[in-house]
Amino acid sequence: VEAESQELVDGSLIDLCGATLLWRTAEGLSRTPTVKHLEALRQEINAARPQCPVGFNTLAFPSMRRKDTPDEKQPWVYLQCGHVHGYHNWGSHRDRDRLDRDQEEREQGRQEGRSRECPMCRARGPYVPLWLGCEASFYLDTAPPTHAFSPCGHVCSEKTAVFWSQIPLPHGTHTFHASCPFCAQQLSGEQGYVRLIFQGPLD
Repeated sequence: VEAESQELVDGSLIDLCGATLLWRTAEGLSRTPTVKHLEALRQEINAARPQCPVGFNTLAFPSMRRKDTPDEKQPWVYLQCGHVHGYHNWGSHRDRDRLDRDQEEREQGRQEGRSRECPMCRARGPYVPLWLGCEASFYLDTAPPTHAFSPCGHVCSEKTAVFWSQIPLPHGTHTFHASCPFCAQQLSGEQGYVRLIFQGPLD
């Protein structure tokens, strides 16, 4: 095919029997954040003290090392609208059994993404914890993380979210679909990502 070339350029994807590799050049990597820069961005977001707009508790992204289990300050998002909240379970009597179930739901929430109604705008959709994307080479720029992939909740810059939502990756031997670069989960929703709406501190 005349329009195609075997030459690897920055951002080339290589399919090796089901494993997709991303080729980055030194020049391309110079435009991406380092792990230290990602940590600085995380601390900058936390320093702004985002709050749950209903519970008014301060939210904080966990450290890069603690990225498997949500904690009580973990930000959660309604993927239909982008409103960021703390974890909550509305409309139930919070007895001891309920608290145990809440803890179990927090631990399983990343996989379930159960449908909830946003108390801010009443939009219904998946409600999942937010996780800062930790693999720096998947980023296209060093802009602040303002968008999240749907349905997994991995957070990155707008340019990165738009780029990966438009890249069809191999799935099996016959199909392609856009996936989150951080966890390889197939994207869902109209765009595959959502802009995050944080509530700042009231004081």
